[in-house]
Amino acid sequence: MTIYSDDLVQITNWIGGLSTSAFGAYDAVTGSGTVWHGLTMAYCGVALAYTTGSFQDYLRRRDTRVVAHLADNPGSSLPQICAATGLHKDRVGSSLQRLIVDGLVLSESGRSYRLTR
Repeated sequence: MTIYSDDLVQITNWIGGLSTSAFGAYDAVTGSGTVWHGLTMAYCGVALAYTTGSFQDYLRRRDTRVVAHLADNPGSSLPQICAATGLHKDRVGSSLQRLIVDGLVLSESGRSYRLTR
């Protein structure tokens, strides 16, 4: 299983955002720093975790572009999908990986892809 960069960004945003938020809340409550400093950190952490949701919307739109291409062009290869959608191969690979796991796309010999019926 390959982990692509956009998946790592999503995980990093969640972990980093929630950790920063928790540390900021702890700092505000325990008084080891100023209350405003802690609350600001907590707010920034929540904002970082929240942006992951908008990132998920981007992933869904990107996956839709891949599905739309495969609907009209079954048996397309990774380079063909990239050329048609204008997306980088890592992004298309990540979308294909999610779509395969979800049961929407089949990989034929690892070289071409088509929608399931």
